[in-house]
Amino acid sequence: MKQKLIITFCLISFSLFAGDNGYFVIFNSKSSIYHFDPYSYFDQKAIENKIRMGLPIYDWYDLPVNPDYVSEVASFSDSLGYRLRWFNGVTVYCSEKSILKIKQLSFVKKVIKWKGNMEILPQAKEIKQDVVKKSPIFQWQLNTMGGELFQKRNIFGEGVRISIVDVGFRGADDNNQLNHVFTNNKFIDSWDFSRNKPLDFTKGPMHGTMVASFVVGKLDSIQIGHAPKAEVLFAKMKSITNSNKSIEEAWLKAVEWSHRKGARLVNSSVGYTEGNHTIDMLTGDICLMSLAGNLASRKGMLIINSAGNEGANDWKMIGFPSDADSVLTVGAIDPKSGVRTDYSSYGPSKDLNLKPNVTAVGDVFWHTGSGIKKLEGTSFSTPLVTGYAACVLQNQPDLIPMSLIDTIQKTASLYPYYDYSHGYGVPRATLYFDEDTIKNGNPSIALLKSPNYLVDGYYYFKYLSNKGSHVFYQIIHKDGYIRDYKVVTFEKNNQSPKIYFKDLSKGEVIRVFHRGTYIEKKIE
Repeated sequence: MKQKLIITFCLISFSLFAGDNGYFVIFNSKSSIYHFDPYSYFDQKAIENKIRMGLPIYDWYDLPVNPDYVSEVASFSDSLGYRLRWFNGVTVYCSEKSILKIKQLSFVKKVIKWKGNMEILPQAKEIKQDVVKKSPIFQWQLNTMGGELFQKRNIFGEGVRISIVDVGFRGADDNNQLNHVFTNNKFIDSWDFSRNKPLDFTKGPMHGTMVASFVVGKLDSIQIGHAPKAEVLFAKMKSITNSNKSIEEAWLKAVEWSHRKGARLVNSSVGYTEGNHTIDMLTGDICLMSLAGNLASRKGMLIINSAGNEGANDWKMIGFPSDADSVLTVGAIDPKSGVRTDYSSYGPSKDLNLKPNVTAVGDVFWHTGSGIKKLEGTSFSTPLVTGYAACVLQNQPDLIPMSLIDTIQKTASLYPYYDYSHGYGVPRATLYFDEDTIKNGNPSIALLKSPNYLVDGYYYFKYLSNKGSHVFYQIIHKDGYIRDYKVVTFEKNNQSPKIYFKDLSKGEVIRVFHRGTYIEKKIE
């Protein structure tokens, strides 16, 4: 049957930040009378991705929002924001009186009020250029993840399209670490979703510019990110004058756009915490951002999101969409201690699922053009993992998102051990290529009962290695969740840490990890 598309641009105006009352109106159906051509809607790269992964070219979520519904709610509104196909709705800006009328419309399923906080990176620290040499320090950042093995195998993320969704990209088109992206035709497209217009690289924050450099950056011959040959999309979602209430909407639209443009990976170094979100909502299936993360994965695009920098603040936990099961959530470790930094948000999600999934160094170095700046935050551990993921995809391009998550977790430094601070640890190419000398070496620790355990009542660690380092251990409740976990520093001559039986119950499990040795003991 021949279908007809009715365009109603003349009936609506676009304003992402008009007035204080922004609402997302979700409709209960999509029209069946409009023709949808996926080959004109999607970038050719998106079509290729779907075919490669064995996914349908399009589904219900890709179909447009019913323009007749949009027109009718517009008649009650001061202005409109974005239409979101994935959630079958549109943002409206109107009075409380008007939204009550909109709720009564027969085709309206639900109304959500936009508001909330978006966490932004702490201020960076400046370091004199003569204190450090550029090449070793930048190479060190990659080598913590075994990046030299990717380089030796000529794996640089080639053929993988990555969308950087962030708060601003000032100077990205003229940045010395991103010049090759533009000169080698790796820059694909950009958009400013905070204002719904082409991205202006001369305005706004530089946060996204810095983040991008740790995904695809290269300074002359010095590699900054794991994936300097990947293709890049830039999606801006916040302006200095924009209120927080619309950032979530812009993020959702940016994710839709990234999928349409053929991204396999989305790096999102931001997250929601407070506002109309609470810790009780960290279930992965309530917040629209989290739902979008899960949906993106089913549609062949993996969102890699920072855990957040709330570890030392009142919130402490991961934010949204990091709670989503199908989002790869990245925490930060201190490069000196090798354990979670104080600022790195931790899990679990409210339903006790593992979060974060993995970690990477959160204290990194960035070249300003005139010097070297130290940056810190999960904003910068995340792009290191995104670059790593791009290299894995170059090597295994058929991986669907959940298989990619599984591969990255299984090649992390603590696997199969995990906890709610470190996830499975730091992804390492040495483990990906099965060239890790530590994990393939001799056992380094043993878990034993005390010699007089009926009286003393404890397990203890026996050190089998001549090198001191951290011992990770946890108690698994009989229902399967982590009841308690700790990281202890076990120097060669120090007294062994003890786990007392009185703190254990029958059916619980002790798990221990040290320098590649993993032990699991069930309490009988």
